[in-house]
Amino acid sequence: MRAKTFTYRLKYITQLLLDMTPAQREQVKLNIQSIQPEITVGDIIQPIFDISPQCPHCHSLHFNKWGKSGSVQRYRCKECAKTFNIKTKTPLAKLHKCDLWLQYAECMELKLPLRQAAKICNINLKTAFLWRHRFLEVQSEQYKDKLSGIIEVDEFFLAYSEKGTKKLNGDRVARKRGGEVDKRKRGEQVAVLLSIDRSKHMIDGVLADDTASEISSHLEPYIVKDSILCSDGAWAYVSIAEETNCDHKRLISNENRVQDKIYHIQTVNGAIAHFKGWIDIKMRGVATKYLPHYLAWFRESYAGLNFQQMLVAAYR
Repeated sequence: MRAKTFTYRLKYITQLLLDMTPAQREQVKLNIQSIQPEITVGDIIQPIFDISPQCPHCHSLHFNKWGKSGSVQRYRCKECAKTFNIKTKTPLAKLHKCDLWLQYAECMELKLPLRQAAKICNINLKTAFLWRHRFLEVQSEQYKDKLSGIIEVDEFFLAYSEKGTKKLNGDRVARKRGGEVDKRKRGEQVAVLLSIDRSKHMIDGVLADDTASEISSHLEPYIVKDSILCSDGAWAYVSIAEETNCDHKRLISNENRVQDKIYHIQTVNGAIAHFKGWIDIKMRGVATKYLPHYLAWFRESYAGLNFQQMLVAAYR
């Protein structure tokens, strides 16, 4: 079709849509969706495997197709004689009902609680829990972003939690949901670092201790030199700014919360408030051992990843 003809027809169709009622436009939308081919998990994952195909057992490049398991292609390695598929030795290995993964990823895009996701996908609650943490496993262990330009950073604290554990460690007494923690006791709280630049790149980390060395190890490797670091008055950030050759804006007093109308830490503080509200209210609290997974989930959501991109991130 010629460009001029296409442009003319597009304008004509657009005018027709504008003249329709909302119900009629919805019907057109449903008709278009019905003729579109349904995307499967294989359609998303297979191209990633095809970029660098190799045996996951011995890393050989020599293998043959070896039948199918359902809709999933299997292979047999010529070197080690083992069989595998595109999910073998990935975080998604040995998970069943892969035809529901995209629907479950949609639930994760909406940041739905477990019970809602399990009901929508018609799966067991334990299965929903397993899928959630497998989907987040890879992202919680690696950071692809670098922070540059104007960088905001701050730490915050969450109550240490052993949610879901039948027997608590040590002499800890069970704390009722929403119960207050004793901030004077070591081990009652967990320190978390969160940093964001103005391009929406995010770095986070659960700190073993709220010390300068811990903060530096989680933040310094991801800062692009000659950036501008905005922080509170913590001395840890002074040395980080010096090591990365960054201009450092220390925002200490209430009268000095914004410098030159652009340097502040309000963006990162807003993200922290959003994360804490999501964890405490919608998720009803999370176990500390799973906190890196929820930070990864929050990072994906903040970056605007859709459900297909979340599934790709889980596979990698």
